Amino acid sequence: MPKGLYKDIECGTYSGYQRHYRLEEPACDACKAGAVEYTIKYYHKNKNKIKKNPAYKARKHRQKVRRRAKLRGNRAETYTLKQVLEKYGTICYLCNADIFMDAPRNCTGKDWQWGLHIDHVIDIQYGGSDSLDNVRPTHALCNLRKSKMKPPSPCG
Repeated sequence: MPKGLYKDIECGTYSGYQRHYRLEEPACDACKAGAVEYTIKYYHKNKNKIKKNPAYKARKHRQKVRRRAKLRGNRAETYTLKQVLEKYGTICYLCNADIFMDAPRNCTGKDWQWGLHIDHVIDIQYGGSDSLDNVRPTHALCNLRKSKMKPPSPCG
């Protein structure tokens, strides 16, 4: 049992799971189960609030991207969509055409392929950072086509 701040936290709860995380140790099975149970209860209790909040999905996606970057040992910093657009504008950096800001950002609806996606210039999986310096605005279709290309060769 850890000393100090975490001494009163029991295993098998969400707090126990957080304690393991903060102490940078693997979580026990009881704490994993407690965290899953807590998450499911929270979701069902707040389902309407979560689904109606348009920023919820974007926030969860950003958390996932930052986590992936950190797991690979890459730099991850916080930035907003507003900062990206202020710095780089609304021109697709891959094809140099205007991005339709009214088009849907997901792959549904009319003209989705000309909608805004934020692309990592050097993908996280190839060692790129999740930072404002490594992201650019693109069309959805340009971004999806780029992801199908082979990674750049280290030899040039």
